[in-house]
Amino acid sequence: MKKRAKFVVLGLMLVLLLAVVGSVTVTAARENVVEGDINKAAGSLEIGRGTTVNGNVTVNMGEIVISGVVNGNVTGNMGQVTIHGDVNGSVEAIMGQVVITGNVSGDVKARMGEVIVDGAVAGNLEADLGNVIIRGTVGGDVNSGLGQLRIPGEVLGGVTSLGKNVIITGSVDGDVTLTRGMVELGPQAVVGGRIYVEEGLVKVLEGSTAGSIVVVTELTEAEVDQLFRSGARSGEGYSFHGVDDIVDTIIGSVEGGFRGIRTPLPLFNRGNWYFHRFTPFLGWYGNLAKGVFNMIVLFAMAALTFTLFPGHVRAAGDAVTIKTGPVFGWGILAVVLAVPLMIFLAITIIGIPLILVEILLLALAGILGYTAITQIVGARVVGTAGSKTVSPLGAIALGALILGVLSMVPVLGGLLSLVLFVMALGAALTTRFGTVQPRPNLGPVEPAETQLEMPQFEEAQPESEPDKTDATGEIEPITDEE
Repeated sequence: MKKRAKFVVLGLMLVLLLAVVGSVTVTAARENVVEGDINKAAGSLEIGRGTTVNGNVTVNMGEIVISGVVNGNVTGNMGQVTIHGDVNGSVEAIMGQVVITGNVSGDVKARMGEVIVDGAVAGNLEADLGNVIIRGTVGGDVNSGLGQLRIPGEVLGGVTSLGKNVIITGSVDGDVTLTRGMVELGPQAVVGGRIYVEEGLVKVLEGSTAGSIVVVTELTEAEVDQLFRSGARSGEGYSFHGVDDIVDTIIGSVEGGFRGIRTPLPLFNRGNWYFHRFTPFLGWYGNLAKGVFNMIVLFAMAALTFTLFPGHVRAAGDAVTIKTGPVFGWGILAVVLAVPLMIFLAITIIGIPLILVEILLLALAGILGYTAITQIVGARVVGTAGSKTVSPLGAIALGALILGVLSMVPVLGGLLSLVLFVMALGAALTTRFGTVQPRPNLGPVEPAETQLEMPQFEEAQPESEPDKTDATGEIEPITDEE
């Protein structure tokens, strides 16, 4: 019996071993490996569990969800980036939220979006515009722009913020630097370095520890609220001292955001990077190459815009030719108010997501108006040359070529580009993005002069002889004898 029991136990162990090996084999068979980069122009992208990407992942307009492994960088433009798995590179989100519940071995950078870390980030974390919540671990430094920074987790480096509140209930091994605002330490908060505040205060609850605390200009909590709410500082009138920092942050975020947007064609991406990188060394040839590349990209965008919205483009073009004055006025107004509106939305904090909407509207207005202007320029040139007919896309191509060449002229090109941008915005805004057809201004209608005229009478005509009809109603012909 004992021998039989031993054989039974050994048999069961063998069966279990085979089952485990079989499950591992099935799991390995289901694993998917993608060699190379993944570039998607628009739409959502998900890297599922069991999938490994040996390259970079880029989505221009859409959501990214990483549940597998990416052995490269992950870049999302205008969409949320969620990391549940592992990214053996850096993560960058331009105009979108970043949520990390997995692991990132590189840096994390977000422009105009919230960052939530529940997992682990081995590198640095940078957020320009948006709140930051760290419930997990950040191995490097944390650099937060305009937005609230909450650290219930762990930061192994230092912390720098331009926002109003830095709330620490976890631990920070390095220094905490705040330009203006308030630093709050929870009951069990630990700051290994120095807490430095230029303008504001530090609230320390019992049980928290810090290496040292330095406040250059101490304010009360009410004064801090007033500083961020209305821009007023006690005794110095209405002057927001951080406006330069805000402007720099916004402009840097917008510039970096548009620079980071990549096309789905890797050749053009590398070419544009080389143009900007080596223009100082290539000199005139580098500038020419960069100008030609920009012309190609702008023509492609204009052609696509006209193909999708031909009626809107025509309406914007009519506004440029019919109502040039109002178009130029609306364009100047849009350019002048664009940055102040971004500053106002950034100061309110809750309006930060609306900055993305403003930038998108400006971009759409600019490309719509640019398409209309290039079509007008091309059609006028062809018409002057004596050609009777010209295709719209041909006119757009010729207009983009002419404007592109003129924009490369020193000094004059910069002024021309500015005027074109103003006119493009004005054309789109005047026609409500091409939905309203402009009407020509005919001016006031002058009343016609009244003249006293004598009534005119028609000369009396001799009565014609009545037609003779017979009894049947037919007309009898009149003969000479009658």
